[in-house]
Amino acid sequence: MEALISIVILTRNSLGVVERLLQAIQEQDFAYPCELIFMENNSSDGTLDYLRSLPFPRQRVITVPEGEFSHSGTRMEAAKVASGKAMVFFTDDVVPIGRDFLARLTAPVLEGRSAASYGVWQIHPEWHDPVDAYMHNGWFQGFDDVVEPISAYCWGKFPPELRRRLCNFDNCASCIDRETLMRLGFPPVPYGEDMLFARALILNGLRVAQVKEARFYHWHKVRPGYMFRRMCYDSYLSAKEFNIYYVTRLRGVAKAIVMRALQRTFIAFFKVRMPLSRKFYWSWYNARTLAADFFGKFAGILTAEDAARGFSPLKKKLYAAKTRIVGEIERNSILRY
Repeated sequence: MEALISIVILTRNSLGVVERLLQAIQEQDFAYPCELIFMENNSSDGTLDYLRSLPFPRQRVITVPEGEFSHSGTRMEAAKVASGKAMVFFTDDVVPIGRDFLARLTAPVLEGRSAASYGVWQIHPEWHDPVDAYMHNGWFQGFDDVVEPISAYCWGKFPPELRRRLCNFDNCASCIDRETLMRLGFPPVPYGEDMLFARALILNGLRVAQVKEARFYHWHKVRPGYMFRRMCYDSYLSAKEFNIYYVTRLRGVAKAIVMRALQRTFIAFFKVRMPLSRKFYWSWYNARTLAADFFGKFAGILTAEDAARGFSPLKKKLYAAKTRIVGEIERNSILRY
């Protein structure tokens, strides 16, 4: 009997992380046969040997040479060798919640109700940042369960924020009809392939489903430098593809950082129960990452004309950083997040 579902997991130095995902997969109440395809990105911590030792009856470990990984290209390589009717994509550090996660995630695609579906990320209040969990675990409320096909004419009339919202899609935990994926393909971009693929689906007469009952834990503790890089490219891509500008002035950057840092500090001290030392720790962590976040967003939209206008050494430095970061990411992609 051929595997109906191909589960693709991207790994890089994943020991101590991917085990939780694999345990959750083994514990699923799922009626369909599966194959596991690991796209192993040149790990140096023994991940490759660990994956090859796993007891799954249907599995392949495909090595991705150093410098050849990309979120879009690596997933497409997996799709080419997969035998399943549908593809399930996971990053190595997600943790599905509940034994029915796979059944719920794949149902819209297997039942023909949509060409693609995605789960809802959550932040574990004990494993991760409890302030982030308090603020964002209800983020999906108000999103449509299914985004219907949209004509090019209507798309052109929508405001940028609505376009971006309709293209919400998350490849950290997603299911896609394989035939559709092979026909349309992920766009050859280093980052953001999931939202651009969702745009292609709805503009080509297909549906995208958000499965609110398919929840999974996913969160990264990051350094400010990484957050700056990530949000710089995110802002650059959002402006380029959707004409969305998160911040447009340095004054707005400073205001956003102060207001949000105060908000999170208030939540840490008065809304979330945790030891006092942790309240200080997470308040400081959030203040630093918020600063990196908004300076990254501002850098991402800067142009050479913006940097040259007036006397602003900071703008010039941010534009230089943006130029370097965009070039590096477009050559080497973003490994995580």
